[in-house]
Amino acid sequence: MDGIAYKTFLYIFRSATDNHMTVYDKAGSIEQGYYTEPLGEIEWEVSDSTKNILGYDCVMATTNYHGRKWTAWFTPDIPLQEGPWKLTGLPGLILEASESTGQHSFVATGLEASNQEIVPIYPHRQYDKMSRIEMLRQLRNYRDHHNAMDRAATGIQFGTDHIRTGEETKIDFLETDYH
Repeated sequence: MDGIAYKTFLYIFRSATDNHMTVYDKAGSIEQGYYTEPLGEIEWEVSDSTKNILGYDCVMATTNYHGRKWTAWFTPDIPLQEGPWKLTGLPGLILEASESTGQHSFVATGLEASNQEIVPIYPHRQYDKMSRIEMLRQLRNYRDHHNAMDRAATGIQFGTDHIRTGEETKIDFLETDYH
């Protein structure tokens, strides 16, 4: 499944001061939601394996997080406990991460320093507060049935959300514990 990409509306803002992250996402055709989660809930197991990414010596760590087994490579040379998506909490910046089924992966292709402050660009008033599980279930329902919903609302048949490679392939979300 190399090279398959899908569009997402997911935005994550981390607040070290409040020790939580706020996740904004599309939860259906027009619904938008947000929820908060505590930072630091991922329990990593660090190994002795190493590899070089972008000129940095990286160390391997693994975890089971919200239904998937993740392998991450972090560099202690950049002592930020940050990474892609929700993957945080290691003693160095995560430069690569993949989950065991091969459906999802993140790879740093470059690093650039910036002093620009990052602030939430989506005001809460445009998003409904919901739980993480509720949002994922609502989005799964929309993804599985959006053609029928759109056709019922507009009378127009839209394209499919499924990826075809000879036979239909179903890609699940980054988090699978909503099933």
